[in-house]
Amino acid sequence: MIKEKHCPNCQQSFECTHQCWCSAFPPIVPLEKEKGCLCPDCLKQEVIQRIDSWTTPLTKEKVKTIQQMGLPTQLIEGIDYTINEAGFYVFTSWYLLRQGKCCGNGCQNCPYQKIEK
Repeated sequence: MIKEKHCPNCQQSFECTHQCWCSAFPPIVPLEKEKGCLCPDCLKQEVIQRIDSWTTPLTKEKVKTIQQMGLPTQLIEGIDYTINEAGFYVFTSWYLLRQGKCCGNGCQNCPYQKIEK
């Protein structure tokens, strides 16, 4: 069953099904039930803002919680990766944290160097 919904932030209409697109987003954003569902663009921005605020500062406890989420089932541009000027995919620090450990390759966005003791 497909439901048409309207985003409470931007009023854009979008579709929701029993296997909703929003399940690919990290489980870091508890939705406000009374507010309603956000469209893909608004939800993405909300997740990015929450990731930034939640991981600043990045502590060992937060790293453990993030690592327990495991890898995402679906990569989302802007959350799990970006595309650089040369067209290469660059994993974000959020994605690298969810990998569970530093790979030692000196990744551009390696978060393991920024963990507060």
